[in-house]
Amino acid sequence: MLQLKQMNKVIFKENLLKTIEEISIKKEGLIFTDYKFVIEPVEEKDKPLNAADDMMRLHVLSKENIGNRRITLDNTVNMLCGLQPLVPIWIDVRFVEIIENTAVIKLRCSLRFRKPTLLRNAETGHAPFKAIIDE
Repeated sequence: MLQLKQMNKVIFKENLLKTIEEISIKKEGLIFTDYKFVIEPVEEKDKPLNAADDMMRLHVLSKENIGNRRITLDNTVNMLCGLQPLVPIWIDVRFVEIIENTAVIKLRCSLRFRKPTLLRNAETGHAPFKAIIDE
């Protein structure tokens, strides 16, 4: 199994952009010049949260803070890397729509923040992200 050895904002952003590129290649004809992200935190049944996870859940990723807001790339990276090197253990990336040359992308992410060696989706080459392609 592949393991990521380090994580910071630069690596996280690069991996997110690689995932978006994978989606745009598989969904031929997507043309956009900017991105906005909708973050959807996912509570996993029977998966315990530690104190850091709870802090992110209650403050940074709370409904009051992110709701259905469309967030810029840099703000998204800053939010999800707030505990670097800890980041969500997995993030599903799904294209939603294009509005005026801006791609709206949904990030369904785990509320469990873990170190790089524990991240899921390492086999994609851009952990913790996984491209979800709707046919």
